[in-house]
Amino acid sequence: MKVRLLLATLVMLIPSDFSLTQPKQNSANSPTVSISLPADIPSELVQIRYFLIGSFGGYGGYVEPKSGQTAYEIEAFTAGEPAKSIKILIYAQGCRFQTFDLDLTQFPISKERFVCESLPSVRITGEVPSDLIRDENTELNVRYVAIWANRFFGIADGPVPEFQVATTRPDSEGNFRLDISDFSVDKTASSYQGGASLSFMLRDSKTLNPIALNLGPEEAEYQSEIHGLRILPSYRNGIKFVNSSE
Repeated sequence: MKVRLLLATLVMLIPSDFSLTQPKQNSANSPTVSISLPADIPSELVQIRYFLIGSFGGYGGYVEPKSGQTAYEIEAFTAGEPAKSIKILIYAQGCRFQTFDLDLTQFPISKERFVCESLPSVRITGEVPSDLIRDENTELNVRYVAIWANRFFGIADGPVPEFQVATTRPDSEGNFRLDISDFSVDKTASSYQGGASLSFMLRDSKTLNPIALNLGPEEAEYQSEIHGLRILPSYRNGIKFVNSSE
């Protein structure tokens, strides 16, 4: 199980995250879901994953983030066939996860709202290996690995959805400090079994090429089941991260 989750996590590092392709265009009669966005949250920071169910079986997809949007629209079909239902998972920094489970046979044209319910923040200070810091472009990327989301989507085994939560630039000694949402109090996430983890990777901020994919805490008490950082309400200062792929 741990191996499958780790492999799935690596797959999720590609830009398309939850699906390799988005649905192809279909007729104007296809079911659609429109999700209106809060005015105070930049639309490019809203991350949406969804799962369609229909005669084609199941299909996972995502919405490409764009700036200047007041709403996102999902055309609920694939392989030329309309979906009968859709499950949607939405995240924006500082907000709890929001879910929708919609019957498209009853309401093929659905309009929903993403409402940001604020989460408190938690600070993480730590240290990554200084020999991995190449130059000023070295960036630490943190992603939330939503293992529980597959239970929400009804997927027994498959790629695990990930969500971008923070980026920062360590100093030349590898020290960093960042603030993220306190996911330990997110009632949506805790209502599903499976748990979650924080994934740390170093990459080049200009090319986005990875430098170290699997940075994990050295101390066992902070390690998640997939060797990332455990979701906790607080962390001690100076957590040491090591390259767990070595």
